[in-house]
Amino acid sequence: MLNYIKTYVENVEKAIVKNREIGNDYLMNKVRILHLTSFVGKRSFGIGYGTLNLLRGQQSLAQKVTVWSCDSEVEARQLEMQNQLHPNTIRTFPILGPSRLAYSPSMGLAITKQINEYDIIHQNGLWTAISRLTNRWRSQTGKPTVIAPHGSLDCHALRRSIWKKRLALFLYERENLRKATCLHALSPREAEGFRAFGLCNPIAIIPAGISEEWLQSRGNASAFRQRIMLPEETRILLFLGRITPIKNLPMLIRSMANLKSILVNWKLIIAGVNEFGHQKELEKLIKKLSLQSYVKFTGPLYGSEKRDAFAAADLFVLPSYTENFAQVVAEALGAGVPVLTTKGCPWEEIVTESCGWWVEISEESIGQALQEAIQKPRAELCEMGARGKKLIAEKYTIKRFAEQTIDLYNWLLGRGPKPDFVVE
Repeated sequence: MLNYIKTYVENVEKAIVKNREIGNDYLMNKVRILHLTSFVGKRSFGIGYGTLNLLRGQQSLAQKVTVWSCDSEVEARQLEMQNQLHPNTIRTFPILGPSRLAYSPSMGLAITKQINEYDIIHQNGLWTAISRLTNRWRSQTGKPTVIAPHGSLDCHALRRSIWKKRLALFLYERENLRKATCLHALSPREAEGFRAFGLCNPIAIIPAGISEEWLQSRGNASAFRQRIMLPEETRILLFLGRITPIKNLPMLIRSMANLKSILVNWKLIIAGVNEFGHQKELEKLIKKLSLQSYVKFTGPLYGSEKRDAFAAADLFVLPSYTENFAQVVAEALGAGVPVLTTKGCPWEEIVTESCGWWVEISEESIGQALQEAIQKPRAELCEMGARGKKLIAEKYTIKRFAEQTIDLYNWLLGRGPKPDFVVE
């Protein structure tokens, strides 16, 4: 633990020195940024991962960055060390009532007391009491706010808890969305969803990024295989994400049932949080199709275990009905793993850059692509993965992600030109 803390302190010191040496416009136009979100830890269901990456990137550009959330103090400090953030970057507040609502009177009091300490608010996620604070800050300061729904306005997401969301729209969310200075979409498809929802705000289309550490790391494939007791000769088809209906895992499993004869040396590893009890439904389907020996559930994976899983995987698969960006696809490609996903994910580059399969959302299409993929030798899949890693390194890094958001903030604050990724 002492070595871990020592390494963390050394990394922070190096980051400070590096920031002092940066001689670019970002140092000349420091922005005081407050990120608001319900959670950035394990309860964030993916939103936190992207937010933490953005914080790292913005701090590397010497910006003053803070995030307010409702995580525990212990988890916040651990996240700071794990993500090499400056001490006290994450400020936590207690929740009153259900955790999903993220209602925090103390956060509301803090926003009032510190109303002039920030230049801009970047809110991540919707449908919680956090939006009320963004509304309050905007109305009292007149300063710009950026709202990143992170898939919350997708038609599939809107169908869940529909009455609660209608109530939230009536009470505070409609005002928050319509009066936002700018909306942040992670892909052109998500931006189209904003317009379909009836929003006319400017939209900044800025995809999330992958860290240099992720791109440079290798992971320990053997450690992962030992953890799940899988022989070295067994090839791995990996799914990593929430185990929830929108991920469309039943379609993938049914497509596998028709390929048993060529799946003898393969195993589907499903890693993730069980949501809505969906794993039990999948287990029943697997048993019905006699696929018990072809599928294994591992539970959620974090940190080094997650990286080890990608190191062991021959192919990553994401059969989702819809995704606003699919950060996990970027992670897989960044780890050098080819990807099989559906056109519900905005990743056409998988085809144009020849690093996987991007198919229609159907059992037949997924089955055909899966059959083609598993019959390829390891060397050919590795070549596809290398092309994917090159794509991520060139277009989807944390540095690029952070630079574009700072350009956006400066435009909104009247300090710079309108970026070309903003659609009005």
